[in-house]
Amino acid sequence: MNMIELTSDNVSEFEDILDPDIAESIGREFFRGIVAKDPGSAPLGALIWEYKNLEEDADTDAEICYIRSENEEAMQELLNQFDRQTSGEEVCLSFFETKELSDGLWQVFSEDGFDVRKGEGRDLVARVSDLRVYAERNRKISVKIKGLKDLQQVRFMQGITNCLFHGKKGLMEDLEYIDKSWFDEEVSCCVITDGMVNGMLLVHRFPSGDLMPVLFTAMGPDANKDLLRMFYFSCQKAVERYPEDTRILVRRHNDSVVTLAKKLFAARSGEQVVSGERR
Repeated sequence: MNMIELTSDNVSEFEDILDPDIAESIGREFFRGIVAKDPGSAPLGALIWEYKNLEEDADTDAEICYIRSENEEAMQELLNQFDRQTSGEEVCLSFFETKELSDGLWQVFSEDGFDVRKGEGRDLVARVSDLRVYAERNRKISVKIKGLKDLQQVRFMQGITNCLFHGKKGLMEDLEYIDKSWFDEEVSCCVITDGMVNGMLLVHRFPSGDLMPVLFTAMGPDANKDLLRMFYFSCQKAVERYPEDTRILVRRHNDSVVTLAKKLFAARSGEQVVSGERR
């Protein structure tokens, strides 16, 4: 069984076995992927992961973002290759969330040292319809708020640099490497005070049409008010631009997001998933 490294050049060859929402990240700075394939046959499985804190002082983690395998043997070979590659980066924690996992694959992960369990996923699933109440709450847009589409590239990069200087990268391990066009420029926005970008609300639209806020922060003297202003702006733009049933994935990756998500989307929850963790 051959292991093929996924790259931006060959990822389209394996679109039948990959999820487009995950596959689009192949080629990004900290994403890696492998495909298991016998010569002359269709792919037997694929594994895609992202390194966390690879260029930071903190411990390096590896999040497995995509799991697909036709059988246990292919999954074991994929995990063996994953283990070899991540050991070279001194990964301290490997983890995953996936919508489902067969009994056979569950056993493969368990035997490889993962603590596997079922539960609610970290992504709260809201809808654009949930934003309407906020979009209508304050129709007057502050002059401090500027949509990403109206932000020059130089100013955008200054904003990214300011976020990183303050240790704010949201869900984006590779924030400094991502082009402005990767974000939904209609819905994303920033706050400008004293000629400086002092806050950003960046949203990505996946190939599936799902929306995900990936950075939401403000650093100025009126940070809390600026967060609210950016939120209202993005809500208005999302309601204007997308059908009401468009999904919004809010990744509850820390306590502050958990609290905010519970306040804004009290009636919504995450989907049931299978998660695994190995130290």
